[in-house]
Amino acid sequence: MTDATPDDADRTPTQAELDAEDLAELRKRNSADRDRANLYPKRPGAPGPAPAALVLHARVAWWAAAVCGLICIVYGAINLGATRDALRHRMLVDAVTTPKGQPTGDQITTFADVLPVAGLVIAALFLVGEYAFLVAAASHHSRNCRNFFLAIVALHLMCIPVGLDLFFRYPELWSGVVVLGWLQFALLVIAAVMTLRRAVNRWLPESTRMRPTRMLRSS
Repeated sequence: MTDATPDDADRTPTQAELDAEDLAELRKRNSADRDRANLYPKRPGAPGPAPAALVLHARVAWWAAAVCGLICIVYGAINLGATRDALRHRMLVDAVTTPKGQPTGDQITTFADVLPVAGLVIAALFLVGEYAFLVAAASHHSRNCRNFFLAIVALHLMCIPVGLDLFFRYPELWSGVVVLGWLQFALLVIAAVMTLRRAVNRWLPESTRMRPTRMLRSS
């Protein structure tokens, strides 16, 4: 006659099994703590002085670009009437050449009156935003501010060729504005590249971007 085997639920776990369970729980906690630390890394206590690429080279290139941009903005504001007339004439010619899908005469007048003013205001706002985030990236030791600066520069770079073609590329206007606009384009690219240098990336804190896989594991 054989003895009956006790049920697993009633069996007393061995010391090895208890140790294995404790080790698994410890690994789980360490993994959760590590994921949480990766999601929200601590800022270094003393990051040290900001690299010259961020506080000097990028700012010098940006200030040179800002001077070019301000000259274009002031010139555009002074010659706003000529820009409106040239833009209106251009749009009317396009409407006659390809009438299908073109705006009416009243709409063309409205567009010619509003677009140059909106373009000048947007150009000024780009400069203000770029300066604020460029300075904040160094003064606040913030990678996010550097990234916002790059995002605004990218938008600015996309708008410069369109703005030059719409508002300044006319025979009756000074052609030097177009040259200054493209010079500003090149200087903004240099300023953005300076903020992406390896020394700047090492000095800035780690990125705090959210990763879906980590969020699912932590939940």
